[in-house]
Amino acid sequence: MKVIQASRRAATSEAIASVLLIAITVIGGAAVFGYVNTQAGLSELNYANSIGVTNSYLAENFKVIDLYFATSSQLGFWVYNTGNVNFQPFSVRLYDSAGQVNVLFNYTGTSTKVDRVYDLRASSAYYYTTCRLAGSSYESPTLSTVSAKIKNAQLILLTIPPTTTNCPSYGQTYATGTTYYIVVTGLNGNVVTYFQVK
Repeated sequence: MKVIQASRRAATSEAIASVLLIAITVIGGAAVFGYVNTQAGLSELNYANSIGVTNSYLAENFKVIDLYFATSSQLGFWVYNTGNVNFQPFSVRLYDSAGQVNVLFNYTGTSTKVDRVYDLRASSAYYYTTCRLAGSSYESPTLSTVSAKIKNAQLILLTIPPTTTNCPSYGQTYATGTTYYIVVTGLNGNVVTYFQVK
């Protein structure tokens, strides 16, 4: 009789152990499923965002079609939008073959856009302080407001800022016989370089 009770206890322990193992397996499986499901959702979102960025990059297409020297320190150039989305520039770099001018016009911010002009020839000590100027004074229109509709052109005028201590590009004027380059970067990442000899 004692032998029968021991067998019943052993059978009960095995049944409880089996139930516990099944419960642990189910709980572990649910946790793994939840983790994998979350990661799959994040991967899907990242993939969708990547496709959106790629589509915008491919749809953005523009050309610089002309450049002229308006004054001794101001030049104008026409950007023609040949893409399938409205064109908006993110930055324009202006430099010359003589190494005297190297200026960057761009803007920062998402909800509030701030236009800036930088002297790329300035040392790092002055790049973000003395040589960082408000773009609204040297861009017409400001880059953050430029928008060329599909199959339309936009004129952009850029002015080299006046002489400023420790900013070697500022105060320079356009010299005859020198080649001037402009590098236009679109909001979606496309880059076009155009150059012309004065």
